[in-house]
Amino acid sequence: MFRSSPSSSAPSTEDAVIGKNIKLTGSIDSPDAVILHGQVTGDIICKTLEIGTDGKLVGNVKAETVIVSGNLKGDVNTTRLKLESSAFVNGEMTYQIIEVEEGAQLEGSFVQQQGSKKLPTGAKIAGSAEDGA
Repeated sequence: MFRSSPSSSAPSTEDAVIGKNIKLTGSIDSPDAVILHGQVTGDIICKTLEIGTDGKLVGNVKAETVIVSGNLKGDVNTTRLKLESSAFVNGEMTYQIIEVEEGAQLEGSFVQQQGSKKLPTGAKIAGSAEDGA
């Protein structure tokens, strides 16, 4: 259903790759993929978000596809959500399709949305991490 793991494909030149040793504070808004191996405190709006096993995000996410192998603390609004066995998520997950591997750790609420509404990119996330929410 989804790619086997965030590190399974080489990023394109348009993708934003945040390396393992990078700590970033601030929001990211990208029309392409964001691949996170480091730490981000802030909201992310993108087409696809992949959080690697060493990746950590504290903030809200709005993306068409979200694949988590690392840590995510915040609310997620997505069409497709995949939580791999090494994932730890804490927040409200709103999705249309979900895949959870055995071993993933989940805290918070999970809400399945019906319909085929495409999630907008470039929209401001209400109650963003930068606003102190």
